[in-house]
Amino acid sequence: MQSPEKAVYIVDDDKAVRKALTRSLEQRGFVVSSYASAEAFLTSYRHEAPGCLVLDVRMPGINGLELQNILAEKQIPLPIIFITGHGDIPMSVTAIQKGAIDFLEKPYPVEMLVERLEAAFAAAVKLHDSAKHASEIQGYYELLTPREKDVMTRLVAGAADTSNKVIAKELDISHRTVDDHRARVMAKMQARSLADLVDMAKTCGVYSAEPIGVKAEVS
Repeated sequence: MQSPEKAVYIVDDDKAVRKALTRSLEQRGFVVSSYASAEAFLTSYRHEAPGCLVLDVRMPGINGLELQNILAEKQIPLPIIFITGHGDIPMSVTAIQKGAIDFLEKPYPVEMLVERLEAAFAAAVKLHDSAKHASEIQGYYELLTPREKDVMTRLVAGAADTSNKVIAKELDISHRTVDDHRARVMAKMQARSLADLVDMAKTCGVYSAEPIGVKAEVS
């Protein structure tokens, strides 16, 4: 059984290229899935495990650079190696600047692609693990009630000097109620410390470095 960490997705409208490349990579231990178009790839792709994308640039419909943009917008952590028979310097620069691993012009030695793929898989595993962790944290956050989210937002905003008394005043609730909400926030988010909670808030996109509300002294 092949490792899912060796998954390679080929997107190329040339059937002969897909067939030859699939055969070559499978002989070298990769698990290959191939697609004739970006649309077909987007319809069937599921990113449960790390993988790499070998992507043609010029295709009917959605081209390779457009697919790269779509994957970035969807935050799909898939390292890309571009292949093309019509490459040019501006195109390759654009692809690399947007995060592509490499840009190979046809014809190229298969061993060169294999070398690039092996290097890309290290990045693929890290990207996949990071995305999985972010998804888990987002799932924890969605378990919070609206009031617990209010408390969390205030806990992590200016975290060094945020007290339960200040939060109680800003939300017009009792100090004891804030204590209860704070405990539930820490438990649901599985945060071991306030520093952990701040990191999680950054991942969820709810962190603000600026204090929220009027930080009046409460006696």
